Amino acid sequence: MWSRYVFFGGRRRHVRRADERDGAFVDVHGPGILLVVLGVIALNLLDAWFTLLFLSHGGKEMNPAVQAVLDLGGHPWPFLLLKTVGIGCAAAFLMMTKNFRPARWGLWFVGIGYLVLLGWHLYLLQMLDQFA
Repeated sequence: MWSRYVFFGGRRRHVRRADERDGAFVDVHGPGILLVVLGVIALNLLDAWFTLLFLSHGGKEMNPAVQAVLDLGGHPWPFLLLKTVGIGCAAAFLMMTKNFRPARWGLWFVGIGYLVLLGWHLYLLQMLDQFA
């Protein structure tokens, strides 16, 4: 999974034999998977921004683990760092294991989940504007 070719020029773009395609590692990943991973990271950043926006307007964080991180020192930086690094590492792992069926399902699940969450944030933003 991790080799020097991952960071310094990969060698394998595709699996050679079709029967080995599911569950094989490759060194080079295509632009499609890169766009999906960057999309997930962008949606994660939007989620963090909306979370901080709603908290600044009197909202409550429903996730107790996230609330504990937000309570650290009263600054948003630990929350932003943990959220960004956590999703970044998870997305990188899913990209590295893209030829495994659970990883593909996981990437789709995370992407669709963040799109639904973005819709919820936009709905809450509309409600916030109505009461402002």
